[in-house]
Amino acid sequence: MNRKNRAVRKGDLMWKMLLPIMLLIVCLAGCRKQDMRTVVVAVPGLKNQACAQIIQDAFMRQPGIKAILPDIQQRTLTVTYDSMVIARKNVEFTIAGAGFDANDIPAPTNVIAALPAACK
Repeated sequence: MNRKNRAVRKGDLMWKMLLPIMLLIVCLAGCRKQDMRTVVVAVPGLKNQACAQIIQDAFMRQPGIKAILPDIQQRTLTVTYDSMVIARKNVEFTIAGAGFDANDIPAPTNVIAALPAACK
């Protein structure tokens, strides 16, 4: 076997080793897609901007939340989120965890008690 054939074989071997690794990297980078969804949540305790700020602060700790739009007149919260990162029920539980009933999820009484008087 001459030198040229050995060099070609080494190159082929390197490609055979690198190709699966490169394909794996491409798949992992491209397979994860966003699934943006918007949900309107009824929040009866959403009485003013201070209440809205409490809820927005609770979402600052949640990954996957893209936008929060409070409607104080309708007492609703429109939340845009990535469903690949956070589920709809988690959105509701985050609002409840901030001290506000969210759709059919009640807020814990101890958290409600800690809210400012204007939000109770």
